[in-house]
Amino acid sequence: MILSSKTGGVTISQNTGFGKFGNNNRKEDSLKEDSNQDTVKCDGELIDVQKKMELRIRALEGLVNNTRVIAFLRSPKEDAPVEFISEGIESFGYKVEDLTSGKITFKDLIHPDDFDRVYLELTENALEGASDFRQTYRIRTKKGYVRVVEERTAIMRDENGKVIYYQGVLEDITDKK
Repeated sequence: MILSSKTGGVTISQNTGFGKFGNNNRKEDSLKEDSNQDTVKCDGELIDVQKKMELRIRALEGLVNNTRVIAFLRSPKEDAPVEFISEGIESFGYKVEDLTSGKITFKDLIHPDDFDRVYLELTENALEGASDFRQTYRIRTKKGYVRVVEERTAIMRDENGKVIYYQGVLEDITDKK
């Protein structure tokens, strides 16, 4: 499935890879698209595409929130609030709202001794046209403890190649070090 959203003159298209709900062809597991793109048929009832997308988003959030990774979507602006962060961030003592409100920024999480390197690697990858990259660095928990994370990030760009979002996951690898 391709999600497409137009925001402020910018079209964002993302292949979500999240198609039909099951391969067993059971009636209750499938969403069949109607010829009218504003509605879909689900269990014999018509629902609008917005409702369908909300269901898919909730399903994906539930999946992510039940894993050990922390998913995020953030702006390339250094001090901007995080657009989305999964509930896994609470394992470091922060609330989701701390980051989505801007009270805590992504920069605030990164250990000060690692920040310059992390920011330089991020900037270089973005400028060189990379579509994704990995980094390992330390973060500070809300209580001041230090944890080591591996970040896997996809760089999302607009049709002109300008970076519009960083989308990725953090995994706590402290115990693996």
